[in-house]
Amino acid sequence: MPGQPESGSSFPSGPVITITENALKYICEQRESLGLPVKGIRVNAIPRSALRAAYSLRFVPAEEPESPTDSIQSFDGINLYVAPDSASYLEGATIDFVFRLIGSELIVEAPLRKLDTPEGRIAARIQHVLDGVVNPSLATHGGGVTLIDFKDSIAFLELTGGCQGCSMADATLKNGVETAIRESVPEVRELRDVTEHAQGRHPYFPQ
Repeated sequence: MPGQPESGSSFPSGPVITITENALKYICEQRESLGLPVKGIRVNAIPRSALRAAYSLRFVPAEEPESPTDSIQSFDGINLYVAPDSASYLEGATIDFVFRLIGSELIVEAPLRKLDTPEGRIAARIQHVLDGVVNPSLATHGGGVTLIDFKDSIAFLELTGGCQGCSMADATLKNGVETAIRESVPEVRELRDVTEHAQGRHPYFPQ
């Protein structure tokens, strides 16, 4: 079945990753268009913090030697390779294909990296507040907030969508996000905005 690992081909000690049907179809089409023998896709995690990473994907040529330390999962004849240093960031991840008018692409979405430490558990509680309270409200303006890291009682946040570059970003962070988080997670002493606001493409400007 598309999106599910083939029987007998799973990660013995690696992350469980899902590939959507659209993503698998796109990968197979691109493999055919290359006209070269390709045995799979490699997913790399590029850490942004202890909790989150950016991700890259590339085709793996048939002649490329396999590493004995890689985790390998097979989907409809496509192998998915993950190196040990990327594995902890990819547990529970989903590979999807996003349709856009310009630049449709494969994306990797993954939950917070699980850290069995006090700070990791606090980070999970912050994420719960963002998912349940903050982001549903900000979504009405096309925005959102992502937890990048939690360290030394400081929550490092990135504003996305309409909140990136928004003229009210500071007020949103201080009056809305900070209040919601500190009420539920008193261990948070400070919120720090690490957004590159100058890169915002569709900021929300209140009328």
